[in-house]
Amino acid sequence: MYLVVGATGLVGGAVARRLRERGVPVRALLRGDPARPAAVELVRAGVQAASGDLALPATLDNACASATAIVCTATSMPAAGGDALQRIDHDGVLALIDAAERARVTRFVYLSYSGGITTDSPLARAKRACEARLLRSSMTAIVLRPSCFMEVWLGPHLGFDAANARARIYGEGTGRVRYVSASDVAAFATAAATSDSSDDVVEIGGPRAVSQLDVVQVFERLTGRRFTLDYVPGAALAAQHRSDDPLQKTFASLMLAVAAGDAVPAALASAERYGVPLTSIEDFAKSVVQALH
Repeated sequence: MYLVVGATGLVGGAVARRLRERGVPVRALLRGDPARPAAVELVRAGVQAASGDLALPATLDNACASATAIVCTATSMPAAGGDALQRIDHDGVLALIDAAERARVTRFVYLSYSGGITTDSPLARAKRACEARLLRSSMTAIVLRPSCFMEVWLGPHLGFDAANARARIYGEGTGRVRYVSASDVAAFATAAATSDSSDDVVEIGGPRAVSQLDVVQVFERLTGRRFTLDYVPGAALAAQHRSDDPLQKTFASLMLAVAAGDAVPAALASAERYGVPLTSIEDFAKSVVQALH
């Protein structure tokens, strides 16, 4: 039995479906309304639902029972408010690791984020603490460290609005990032969960590092439109990073990372090791432009 925690999210849902396509039994930890569309879709795909909540450790033992492997993609981002990053991303995942050990789970795949992103934030502290705890556990631990998701950082929610030919640029826009598709990250997680590999920390990125301005040029070529660029100065990001609000500080740390760049030197080796074909910026952009028509 494979337990997916975070199965209603972008990566977790894809992992659950990929595992079911392999014909293996899959359970999803589901919090809240079981009738919401994402949960219903999982059940229709043959995923077993287990009621539970990372913020309620007592609910985790039952979900972990009889599981041989766990894939945890859960995070309170991007809508984390108050102390959610502490309760979910830190305390909740640590409680899940404890519950997994009690249930004698043998393999645990954990979705963290790029080791090249080193700016301090509540999310960074949570992720690195959970990585360290997992790597000390009795289980085979696979820590996945993807760079920036294409679907998130090159989408309208963070200011990259292809439909209206407008892009928000963090810093000067010249830092080079190996943007990676969430679908590719799901492929890594599925491969890690079903393989017999030993403990591993996997740095993940796209096939090449590109700047924000490079990405704009790709979209301009495909759309035939000139983009309007809205620059967010590094000084403004640094000021936001000094915020006492956990979510604002975390977002600022990630935007500063995009501005600085995240080249992920090991990306191609990781993809070869796990047999994952990587989605290019050009192919991603084509899919976005096609969806607009």
